[in-house]
Amino acid sequence: MKKIILALTIIVSILLVTGCDSGATTSDNTNSISKTREQQTYHMNDNIYITKADGTEYRIKITGIKETNDRNEYSDTRADRVVIIDYEYENISMEDDLYISSMDFKAYDKDNNSMQTYEVIDYKYSDAISTGRKATAQMVFALNNTNNYIELEFYDNMWNSKSNCKIILEW
Repeated sequence: MKKIILALTIIVSILLVTGCDSGATTSDNTNSISKTREQQTYHMNDNIYITKADGTEYRIKITGIKETNDRNEYSDTRADRVVIIDYEYENISMEDDLYISSMDFKAYDKDNNSMQTYEVIDYKYSDAISTGRKATAQMVFALNNTNNYIELEFYDNMWNSKSNCKIILEW
């Protein structure tokens, strides 16, 4: 009897561990791409639908990008240029509040250099929103070249080693 209970415990443990790693699914209006498969690439103003492992869904969209002359005199981050990226997000069916911030993104320039977030005084912070609600926010990055190109990687869970999707911004 002890062997059966031990075997069942091991099986349940394996199922729980692999179930936790099933991750979110990224989809647009026509296809659904699992995180473990080919990564979908999006562009500005594309709706990006994220379906979580439990079947709940939310949407994000990058809606604009602009440069600002504002600089933070207290920042140690080098910033030849500072870009503000506008985005919106919608909690379609998640029971828990949805909060999408710059921490859910990694940014890279055209030369594949990682970009740092940058604090300026006047930009719109994100809010936690409940089911059926929408919000807009901005994220700010230091850009240290003359190319008008940024590649964002979006992470449904910032602790994941693989992003859900890429978003190419060219202006």
